[in-house]
Amino acid sequence: MNSRLTWMRLFAAVALVTALGCGESTEANPDGSTDEVDGGGGGEVDGGGGGDEDAGGGGDEDGGTPPGCGALGEECCDGDACTEGMCVDGTCTDVPDCGGVGESCCDGDSCDGDNVCVDGTCEAAPMCGGVGEECCDGGVCGDGATCVDGTCASCGGAGESCCPGDVCSDGNVCSDAGVCVGCGGGGEACCPGNACDGGGCCVADTCTPSGSSCPGVGGTCEDSSCGGCGAIGEECCDGDLCTAADAVCSGGTCASCGGAGEACCPGESCDDGFACGAGDVCVTCGGPGETCCPGDVCDGGFACGEGDVCRACGDAGEVCCPGDTCSDGCCDPGSDTCVAEGAECGLGTCTAAGTCDACGFPGIACCPGDECEGGACCGSGDTCVPSGYTDGMSGMVCSDGELVSCGGDGEACCEGSACDGGGCCVGGFCVADEASCGSGGFGGGELTCADGSCTGGGDFACGGLDEPCCTIDGAGRFCSASGLICQGGFGGSTCEACGEPGEACCEGQACGGGGCCVDGLCVGEGDDCSADDGTCVGGGCEDGACGIIGGPCCDGDIGCSAPFAVCDRGADICVSCGGLDEVCCGGATAAECALPYVCNPRAGFGGRCVLPGG
Repeated sequence: MNSRLTWMRLFAAVALVTALGCGESTEANPDGSTDEVDGGGGGEVDGGGGGDEDAGGGGDEDGGTPPGCGALGEECCDGDACTEGMCVDGTCTDVPDCGGVGESCCDGDSCDGDNVCVDGTCEAAPMCGGVGEECCDGGVCGDGATCVDGTCASCGGAGESCCPGDVCSDGNVCSDAGVCVGCGGGGEACCPGNACDGGGCCVADTCTPSGSSCPGVGGTCEDSSCGGCGAIGEECCDGDLCTAADAVCSGGTCASCGGAGEACCPGESCDDGFACGAGDVCVTCGGPGETCCPGDVCDGGFACGEGDVCRACGDAGEVCCPGDTCSDGCCDPGSDTCVAEGAECGLGTCTAAGTCDACGFPGIACCPGDECEGGACCGSGDTCVPSGYTDGMSGMVCSDGELVSCGGDGEACCEGSACDGGGCCVGGFCVADEASCGSGGFGGGELTCADGSCTGGGDFACGGLDEPCCTIDGAGRFCSASGLICQGGFGGSTCEACGEPGEACCEGQACGGGGCCVDGLCVGEGDDCSADDGTCVGGGCEDGACGIIGGPCCDGDIGCSAPFAVCDRGADICVSCGGLDEVCCGGATAAECALPYVCNPRAGFGGRCVLPGG
């Protein structure tokens, strides 16, 4: 039961004992004499029975609990005291249980144990990590499962996805496509450690069955030897090839590999319980101070930390445990280190709930006072909407920090640079069809809006699909029609469709429908970011665990995959980009910034987004 409830009931009990106290006292009569007041029985003033001045029944000279107060439904006694429940708005009210499953959340939206507060009611914490269950935080699943589209799926078996660390069950090996396939049989891939069934020989990563000719090597395969070479103790085939399991060429002779203190086998593999360490020698792994096992796995209570060494995890100052969890505090996404409650964490502060709460950035909660950074607007749901985007209201858009009408002549461009009636989006504002786009183009003359394109003398047109990007004075290079992005450098830039899977990323690296921007192209939500970077979920790769504002940068060249996010390599965290006075997002020309801003490449490292002409 909630500790607050226990103290309230104890307080009520004390109040009741005080109100019904049994000690004797005296009471003054009008003539100045005194009578004993017996809290338990007789005397002129009887606390248990009759008399004109009954301590149990009332009267102005009672000194006890006033009539009709203290019980449930009655008014509170002096000092807001109640004999039952607690005083709420002057009335004694029952105190409901809180914190348990199905009960109201306690103060601070807290619940008992691992229960979670959902819309004011405590619910059991959802199970995660098992096959068919939700992935745990950080896209983590239990043994024999991997996170696919937010759900843990069985892995390691033939035809299933490889488990983390490219691990498959016995008799299978992880293919280049990330799928476990059968191994060891004739014509199949060699199993881990170059093993083949029935004395077969591993040649070019494929098993040659015993009794068959070894392709490209010569000789007949027998007991894992190709005509006298390739087996342990024999000379290496073709100078450096060993065809037996757990063998490596050393000094021209095939030697045993994979065991403790032995050379690592091909592919830097070792026997179970060992990992390929310094000097390509197999060492024990997984314990404190030891090399991490394949897949960055360590024994319980430890996690793979700096230098690929297993270190204690979970406490403040220690590496985060698997799943980005800490015993107390929060896992800082940049340093992958546990920090205490109240400490800086990511782009925000570590809360008692164990989350790094940030505010004011696109797609994240508004700061107090409905404030947002970089010209974004606080939209419905108290979430910041970047400039140039709508809040779901037809005809309205966020523009430079204000929610304004859009689409009409002289109004801000709607989301996706859209303007009404064939108008053109120039510098973040709509120009009506047949009105002037401004001066620019290759001839430097006046351009006129014509069905979304800016046209000049002769057949010149820019800003429309597959047309050159416009270069109008003060507005940088841009596309004037909706749903397009300017791709390419000076002299060769073209307006292309953007935002859908397989298309170029839109301004600020944005992709529609929760997609991810990977290498300049949109990956649809639920699709793979790459062979090694997991699934795109909510704009983040690795099942949403990296690439979003406030989260860690993804590995390799991806960096940050969510809209208006760029990797701060020094902190290894994704920060907001593309807003006013923020760093340019990178990628394509003027579309590195949210509308109506353009990138000024001379304003500091990485450039800064400024208003046109700024």
